[in-house]
Amino acid sequence: MKIRAFTAADYEAIADVHNAVFPDYKTLASDMKRWDDNREEKIRWGRFMAEVDGEVAGWGSYANSTWTFHPRKLWLEVAVKPEFRSRGIGAALYDRLLEAVAEYDPIVLRGDVREDNEVGRGYAERRGFAVDKREQESLLDITDFDPTAYEADLARVKEQGLVLRSWSEVKDTENAERRLHEVVNAVAADVPSSDPHTGSEFEVFRKTALESPNFLPDLNIIAMDGEKMVGISNLWKEATEGRVETGLTGVRREYRKRGLATAMKVKALADAKRAGFEATITWNEENNRGMLGINRRLGFQFRPAWLMIEKVIDAEALAATLAAEPKEEKT
Repeated sequence: MKIRAFTAADYEAIADVHNAVFPDYKTLASDMKRWDDNREEKIRWGRFMAEVDGEVAGWGSYANSTWTFHPRKLWLEVAVKPEFRSRGIGAALYDRLLEAVAEYDPIVLRGDVREDNEVGRGYAERRGFAVDKREQESLLDITDFDPTAYEADLARVKEQGLVLRSWSEVKDTENAERRLHEVVNAVAADVPSSDPHTGSEFEVFRKTALESPNFLPDLNIIAMDGEKMVGISNLWKEATEGRVETGLTGVRREYRKRGLATAMKVKALADAKRAGFEATITWNEENNRGMLGINRRLGFQFRPAWLMIEKVIDAEALAATLAAEPKEEKT
């Protein structure tokens, strides 16, 4: 077994490993490459490959977060094919990642593991990781979704003079792309997170979202107050046939408690059903009772949650970065 540097020729191999490790969350090599190609320049990232007799058995990666960027906070991921486990490959990849990130003087290392993955949890705990928060995974069978049951929710929004439009309907209006980027950053700032929100740069957003083959213009729903974009809810095409992933759903603070989030999700799901999609998957922080309540009402069913884990290296420095975070209620 040897650990080597990642090369541009490895995308098919890393997608193959990912899909073997996470069969419920398939990806495409082209998606992984596109994301790498469009990372912001400030992002520090790297990847290493593990080979056994010339065959790729696993990989490990590190990167800063785009949405909650801090140069000394890094996310780690280690994936080893099931048939190559219990050979020390995961441990070797993790050790190589630690060597690589040392130059950045990290104050915290983060990762995630599904709560029913006892082997993965043990692996993380032995290396000093502890649970930071819990993200509830939920799945909706779109074929069973009945949009007519929520006509009153759509009517409530209409009565307020608010209109729901798809991206296909608004994309040609003045500065539409920049207005969409602005509302995405505005509502994403209130998504529960371990770190202060930093947002994405416009050009990165345009390339990774609007130009992505997984972006579905007809299922990207925007709430409009006149010409102002005040909320968003979107669904993204997945590599898993027939399934879409629920992306961001959010409403500007001054427009909350008016039924917009529910109405946008109803429209997105109804349109997805007409388009022939069969299911959608989503994740919500376990204390985000507002969104969890909406999803349960719409018929989403809980699945094993994901644990956001962290290894704190410099507690004082980490606390200092969190002290500046806004204290507004997050929903």
